[in-house]
Amino acid sequence: MFVIKKSEKLNGTVTISWSKNAALPIIAANYLTDNTVTLDNVPDILDVTRLHNIAENAVKASEWKDYFDLTDPLCLKLRASILMVPYGLIHHGEVRFIGVGGCKLGKRSLDTFDDGLEQCGVSLSYEKNTKIYKKTSLPKDKIVLQEFSVTATEAILTYLAFLSDAQGNEYTLYQAAIEPHVLNLIDFLKNIGADIEVNYNHSITIRPQQVQVKENTFHITGDYLEAGMFLAIGATAKDSDITITWVDIKDLLSVFAVCKNIGIDYSIIDHQTFRVTSKNLDKYHATKIQTMIFPGFPTDLQSVFATLLTQATGVSKIFETLFEGRFVYLAELENLWAKVEILNPHQVVVIGPTQLHGNYVTSTDIRGGGAMIVAGVIAEGETVVTNEELILRGYENVVEKLQSIGVQIERRDS
Repeated sequence: MFVIKKSEKLNGTVTISWSKNAALPIIAANYLTDNTVTLDNVPDILDVTRLHNIAENAVKASEWKDYFDLTDPLCLKLRASILMVPYGLIHHGEVRFIGVGGCKLGKRSLDTFDDGLEQCGVSLSYEKNTKIYKKTSLPKDKIVLQEFSVTATEAILTYLAFLSDAQGNEYTLYQAAIEPHVLNLIDFLKNIGADIEVNYNHSITIRPQQVQVKENTFHITGDYLEAGMFLAIGATAKDSDITITWVDIKDLLSVFAVCKNIGIDYSIIDHQTFRVTSKNLDKYHATKIQTMIFPGFPTDLQSVFATLLTQATGVSKIFETLFEGRFVYLAELENLWAKVEILNPHQVVVIGPTQLHGNYVTSTDIRGGGAMIVAGVIAEGETVVTNEELILRGYENVVEKLQSIGVQIERRDS
């Protein structure tokens, strides 16, 4: 568990780690090169370790089988396990898959993923508790996703980019996600020879090629979601002034727009560095946040900013458009005396300003855990955050980084 005491006068520089959401699909795609590309700046977090274990176990288990075996129970602990399906289809033509795990954010079916693969010429059948994906034909020229799914976009791009018997053909993926981590994956795929073009209308055109590595080292992009958490901490901890670096400023433009509406004092120093202070804390006013696909406000920062808005005067409205179960963390905020009202599975209001008070809370998911850290920093007294393993899945060296700017936090055995 994390034990956090109210912390003020935070000061210093936070160097942002590399993106978990970018690293996972790139690691999966790198298996297509037999890991000949060195991935620089991979975050040292639990999800990365789990994906490597899943991949290596599956490769070993499939050596003497005519299918790729993704039935390791470890798959049930990581949603990103599905990113190894393209590798299995390309190398074996058939994948047997047990299912996925990850954060509980309401209904997160694999319908979009499955439907997208079927449009790519992959059949789907079931045997007991196992899904069987089998390559049966070439993809359709036009593949339309049911929704803007990041995982489905990443997996289908990886599959199409190196489909050897489709070389010379051209495919277009419509309603494709273009989040920063997806674009980082595309840069990686281009680096190993893929011919990919991102279009203005949220479509992506792919022309399958042979794997041909250009640069033997590839850099993972910085984690703008981690940067958003530290932004919220710097903006709400009294008398604080922190600098946040190694993040692509372009990834945070929608977040900065919300900060401006609230009245947060921030300044952009260069293309990868910004500064945030809490000097306007007493003047923050309520605002409206609507999560959207990129370049809109990211759903993964919704909980962090809901916590921030407990310190703003008025009634803030949050409209979560992507996940119906993303408000479960609000019960934990209420344990700290936050004033919130859930209107429906997609809309909530936050009433402020409210002085939060320390208590026992739990991490409901990775980003909800980030919100509990922000709350613990500004709550009176001591806040104990349990289920911290979820936080460690997404934030590298988070305790050390927080301590470096003055946050009173430590990890203790439960």
